[in-house]
Amino acid sequence: MRPLILLQIALFVGFGLVQAKTGFNETVYSPDRGVICDKKAGFCVDGYGISMAFTEMFLGKEAQDKVMAMIDEVGADNFDTQRFSFSNKVYCDTKAKQCTTDRFNTTPEPEYNEVLFAPSE
Repeated sequence: MRPLILLQIALFVGFGLVQAKTGFNETVYSPDRGVICDKKAGFCVDGYGISMAFTEMFLGKEAQDKVMAMIDEVGADNFDTQRFSFSNKVYCDTKAKQCTTDRFNTTPEPEYNEVLFAPSE
């Protein structure tokens, strides 16, 4: 009976760790493996950068339209979808496969890096 209790504890702790990774704060969260969305900034990203498809899927057509309007305003050549900051100032560069505390701080953000750049199983 003791191994069963240890297994239950391990599953409970493991489930708690997985659940903790899905919400970084009240506006930045991971709705699916490999995706982070920012409700306040109005976009979703994956390991390649800002994703129009995931933005529409998780934040809605209106959010996608707003991102597209920003791209149209500055021009597609001037809008870098591979480098971005979330509303909590976490900065990611998908070319470098790195998220940091902010644009000018090189302290890694492990939870963001794991979601966006860890190899999938």
